[in-house]
Amino acid sequence: MSDLARVGLLFGGLLVVANGFALAAPGPARKWLLAFPRVRLTAWVLTAVDLVWAGKLLYESPLGRFEALKPLIFFLTPAAVVLVAVFVDELLGPRSLGGLFLLVAAPMLAAACWHLSPLRLVVTVAAYGLVINGMFLIVCPYRFRKGVERLLSTDGQCRLWAALGCGLGALIAGLSLFVY
Repeated sequence: MSDLARVGLLFGGLLVVANGFALAAPGPARKWLLAFPRVRLTAWVLTAVDLVWAGKLLYESPLGRFEALKPLIFFLTPAAVVLVAVFVDELLGPRSLGGLFLLVAAPMLAAACWHLSPLRLVVTVAAYGLVINGMFLIVCPYRFRKGVERLLSTDGQCRLWAALGCGLGALIAGLSLFVY
């Protein structure tokens, strides 16, 4: 199984599971999405995941003259998690979700880069969609709730968007099983 197949199965499966919940229970999904920007525990967990992942990437990258400072990453990453959770608490959930979108796109693009099938562009387009949404969430986190209110105002709209998300996830997972 190629790297693109593994990444596609994981991403497609996550899309199907996340959107499957909204498809099965649109009311609780809408309520959770509306409350998400103010839920501190979820924001802190996502922030910790983002900063640990970024610290790992920084540790693995060549730093040239600053190579001697790499051991400090082990101490600075937990400190950054605490400092961000304390001082950037306002709308931290959408910001950290945007950061996660940016980080997730990198392995997707790396896996699709050298694959020969032209259908790899499905994963590439999905990754760039994550990048655009991630940048938007980091810069304008207050629009997360407005977008949820506008796009998911009724159960029918929530089911429609969830069905589209499940379809995209099934397409990517199917391509991963049979093409990649």
